[in-house]
Amino acid sequence: MLTACSGSGSDQEAPDHIQILDEIPEHIQEVENLTVFSGDAEPVYDVELIPEVTFDDAKGPYLNRVLEAVVDDREQVIILGANTSYEQSLHVYSSEGAYMTVIGGRGGGPGEYGVMLGPQVKGAKLFVPDATNHRLNEYSTNDFSVIRSIRFDQWESGSESRFGYVYPRKDGNYWLVFSDLRSVIGQLSNRYKIMDHEGGLVKDPSLTLPAGFRIQTDPSMRPMMPLNFMGSTLEAVSSNDELYTVFTRDFLIRRYDANGIYQSAFYYPVQSLPFDLEVHTNSTLFSPSARVIKNAFSDIDRDLPETIPVVFRLRIDDENRIWAALPMDQQREMLEWWILDESGKLLAKLQRPRDKTIFDIKNGYLYSKEIDEETEVEYVVKYRIELTERQREGL
Repeated sequence: MLTACSGSGSDQEAPDHIQILDEIPEHIQEVENLTVFSGDAEPVYDVELIPEVTFDDAKGPYLNRVLEAVVDDREQVIILGANTSYEQSLHVYSSEGAYMTVIGGRGGGPGEYGVMLGPQVKGAKLFVPDATNHRLNEYSTNDFSVIRSIRFDQWESGSESRFGYVYPRKDGNYWLVFSDLRSVIGQLSNRYKIMDHEGGLVKDPSLTLPAGFRIQTDPSMRPMMPLNFMGSTLEAVSSNDELYTVFTRDFLIRRYDANGIYQSAFYYPVQSLPFDLEVHTNSTLFSPSARVIKNAFSDIDRDLPETIPVVFRLRIDDENRIWAALPMDQQREMLEWWILDESGKLLAKLQRPRDKTIFDIKNGYLYSKEIDEETEVEYVVKYRIELTERQREGL
């Protein structure tokens, strides 16, 4: 079933950073249970962020960089930061901004960590993937004591793939993402399974999605990092353990139920700015040169894309609204967040610089990174989200 939704019927032209497609691509038309919205749909609301609380070094330890932040069930803010020596640490602030405590410490003992990935909260638990020690640390949000640590190698895919990432679920299990081995070149894939804390398989939905594209630039060296301009899959997990995914080259968001079974999708027929290989190589760390990329693509008889990916970030808030970020320039320095309801209807648009990262959206508040213009020190601000219904023309 394919359903078309016209949006507001506005005659305004699309902004410069998106191009509305005249036709829906064939591979999109083949998607089952698809709702198609108008590419020039107008949002229902205007959105304003009202700053209320600041979480910074004036109230706690000095952090040169704020890497991530997450809000627990008592609106306590947990900040993953780094000092001038790039050493990471976890710190807790009250909902009013008062500094409370540090969680764990550096090392390999119980509850200790090295290089951490994004912290997550489900119920009364804090989950922190520790890349250095190859494990997931779980803490109680009541007193931040250690509940347990799960080694990544407990989660085995049963195929030629390796642990990629983990998302805790409300039901106590985990969404596991398994990635292709580092030796694989060409089109990469992610595989998704539901597993328990002992490594047991709970559900295998046989779900495989594209994960990026890797080229071989020198036979004597490892394949390069995946080229994100070829597209990759982003995922987010709802409060009901549903999985939402988007392949970044299409504004097509798919929804899978808590068992990983496909349910529906919605699509906006838009694409992003023209792709410029020179801009990509000059603005991407560790990128091979434009000449090397062109030669590699010529060797495999593959064309470079005409446009950059249309979706850059994907989030879901506690009301199951979907937040999709679209780049507004080649370097992706400015993002336009499209705020959508569960059906895909456009509620509002919010423009923010990429370096002012949106960390969490919960209980009507948005938590985001801010940067002191003079010292370049980073901190977190809690904003109240205020939605105001837009006035329609002619009313």
